[in-house]
Amino acid sequence: MKDLLTWFGLKRFPFDKDIKTRDVLHTEPFKECMARLDYIKQRGGILLLTGDPGVGKTLALRHHVDSLNDNLFKPYYTPLSTLSRADLLYHINRLLGLPQRLSKSAVYTQIQKAFLESRETSGKTIFLIIDEAHLLQTGPLEELRLLTNFKMDSYDPFILALSGQSDLRRTMEFAVMEPFNQRVAIRYHMPGLGPDETKHYVTHHLKLAGAKEPILDEHALHAVHQVSFGIPRKIGTITEAALTYAMFDQKRTVTAEMVLKVKSLEG
Repeated sequence: MKDLLTWFGLKRFPFDKDIKTRDVLHTEPFKECMARLDYIKQRGGILLLTGDPGVGKTLALRHHVDSLNDNLFKPYYTPLSTLSRADLLYHINRLLGLPQRLSKSAVYTQIQKAFLESRETSGKTIFLIIDEAHLLQTGPLEELRLLTNFKMDSYDPFILALSGQSDLRRTMEFAVMEPFNQRVAIRYHMPGLGPDETKHYVTHHLKLAGAKEPILDEHALHAVHQVSFGIPRKIGTITEAALTYAMFDQKRTVTAEMVLKVKSLEG
C-alpha cells in the first residue's frame, strides 16, 4: 500500500490537530482573536468567542493559555456544556478541585470564594474557559452570570471565556439574555480565511510537515479556498484528501481538478 508521507517526502501529516502552538500561522482572524484575549486578560470579565465549526477558536484559546504567565493566571478548560443549572455548578466545583458540597448554594458560595482567594490571596486570576458553549441553555448561562457578581457587582476577580458556534450568538439575542449581554466585556466572531490566507495556510502546514517544494499548484490552492470557504479544518481535510487522490493517480502535484473531484466524492 502506498504511503502518503513517503510519496510527497513529508515527515508527518500536515494538518494533524496536535500542532504546537508556536507553529500556528498568525492569520488576520487569529491575530484579531489574540488581541481580544489579551484585552480580557488585562480587564477581566466575560469574553464571548464565536465562529463556525473548524474556524480555529479552540486552537486560538490553546495558544493564549500557553502564553499565560503561570505566576499570574490559573487556566481551567472544559468542553462539557450540556448540563443543567445545578450540574454546571457542580462540574465547575470539581474542575477547580474544590471539596464536594451537597447544596447548590454551598457550591455557589465555595466557587465564588475560590475565585476571590485565588486573585486576592495567591495573586493568580482564574481563567475559566467553557468550550462548545453554544450547547448551553439559557438556565446554565444565567447561572454563569450570577457567578460573576462580586462585591455588589463592582468587581471582576476572574475571567470567563465562552467559546462556541454561531448558535451562541443567536442564543444571546433572546430577551431573557439581556442581563448576561450587558456583562459581556468583549466579543469576537471569528471568520474564515480569505483566498490569500488560505494559500498561506496550506503552504505553511506543508512546509511544517517537511515539503521541500510546492505540492499544490496555484489553481488548486484557489480551488481549496472555494470549496472550504476558508475554514481551516475544512482546508486541511480537503487538502489531505487531494494529496491522497494525487498519490493514487501517480502524480506529485495536486491540481484544481483533483481538489474538485475529492470534494464531489464527499457528497
